[in-house]
Amino acid sequence: MSAQISIKFNSAGFKEILMSENMKDLIQSVATDIAGKANANYGGTGFTAEVWQGAMSSKHSYGGRWIGSVSSTDRESAQAESEDKALSRAVM
Repeated sequence: MSAQISIKFNSAGFKEILMSENMKDLIQSVATDIAGKANANYGGTGFTAEVWQGAMSSKHSYGGRWIGSVSSTDRESAQAESEDKALSRAVM
């Protein structure tokens, strides 16, 4: 006989975690690490990490969850991704 398990999510708690400074720091750390690995893959410095707070719907007066990205900032890093997948390999 199996027991019934019920899970109730705390939406306010999830939102608080997703919008916390700790989450921002974690996302910044991961994005910076990926950018560093991508730069090491082609021997340059053209991949950079960025973190920003996303927008919420108009019914909220505060920012949304933290978003991180890594992008190429020069021709060499863009070419390294195009030809050698320098950034794609850094994510894996």
